[in-house]
Amino acid sequence: MANETFEQRMERACRDKEIPGAVLIADDKTGKFRYEKVFGNRSLKDPSKSDPMTIDSTMWLASCSKFPTSVAAMQCVERGSLKLDDDVTGILPELKGLKILKKFDDGDEEPTMVENTKPITLRHLLTHSSGLSYDVFNPVMARYRVTVDKVTPDLKIKQPMEISMKVPLLFEPGTSWEYSVGIDWAGKMVERVSGMELEAYLNKNVWGPLGTSNSITFHPKSHPTTFQKLTDMSLRQGGITPFGTTASPEAPVEYTEDRAWNLEAPDCFGGAGLFGALPDYQNLLNSICADDGKILKKETVDHMFQDHLSAASKAAMNEKLVIPAMRDVYGVEEGMEVTFGLGGMIYLKDVEGGRKAGTMNWGGYPNLIWFCDRKTGLSGISGTQICPPGDPKFKQLFALWEQELYKSVAKGKL
Repeated sequence: MANETFEQRMERACRDKEIPGAVLIADDKTGKFRYEKVFGNRSLKDPSKSDPMTIDSTMWLASCSKFPTSVAAMQCVERGSLKLDDDVTGILPELKGLKILKKFDDGDEEPTMVENTKPITLRHLLTHSSGLSYDVFNPVMARYRVTVDKVTPDLKIKQPMEISMKVPLLFEPGTSWEYSVGIDWAGKMVERVSGMELEAYLNKNVWGPLGTSNSITFHPKSHPTTFQKLTDMSLRQGGITPFGTTASPEAPVEYTEDRAWNLEAPDCFGGAGLFGALPDYQNLLNSICADDGKILKKETVDHMFQDHLSAASKAAMNEKLVIPAMRDVYGVEEGMEVTFGLGGMIYLKDVEGGRKAGTMNWGGYPNLIWFCDRKTGLSGISGTQICPPGDPKFKQLFALWEQELYKSVAKGKL
């Protein structure tokens, strides 16, 4: 609508059930600017009742868990207890001897398996170039799990990592790219070299030094304050595509009883298991963006924000992004070339009027997106709780918000 401000657009989006509600938080590295606003409702369960979103509403962070877990792994690298390019099977014997699932087409009675000749490294785990995958997102691996392992792929994790996330490889490490359970295994490495459960490790070494409110946890039902503030999930009506994204991006959202997943997961799944309030998460993004040294040394952060993919892995990643649905899931503009750093996706070109080359970003399944632009000194996170992932409507609203932030930068208001 003409002359509509961004905030008015967000209010209209919530009123018209384009989205249920959202939390948006951003900081600049100087500490002089903070954008912090909430819109809409925490739940659409009862239309007759107002249930406004609050800044400290608990959200399932899903794959936003990957960044703090990667930070934890890099702290261990700083201490020398982990090395980026060592074979991980000395710490993760479960991954020793994994074969490569070369072929398992419809109609094949048995999978074609070949030996792997290359070691899996921590660098591979952190950049999704290890050959591991998510069985629920890869149809070939899903077929293998059902036929061979007698396991039904499901994002609702009911078994420990050693069972639920031990899958064959899809390629030799470092030769391609597949979104994977690698960072879950990296979190397990942190546990084994530190002697601490990942939640306790993060509380002591990440959230504690940042002075957070202790909202972030892998075990929300064991933290009553966090659990009481849990945001309900909403579902975009109209079905899904073969890629698992919405088939009807203009359809309204509605309440779903599928409130949140993995509320009682049997492990600290560092790739997808965290719940918490976005202000606490933003404290980490801002610390990394500002190079304040509270969590990691500046040279470590510099290294994380570099290109860590082989040419073959980078080409495979960008080939996936030719598909519009995959661009929506990964939050990438058409034509943008990207790579992967140690903790998230890296933009290789400036976005006109927006984030600079070298910006890291990623997101979470129920439509959360974060970014960290160290060149501009700006970081932020926006979240809602909508399924399926890669929601085009939410992506459009996030883009509008990001434009507003960078306009403020250009005008010198940050």
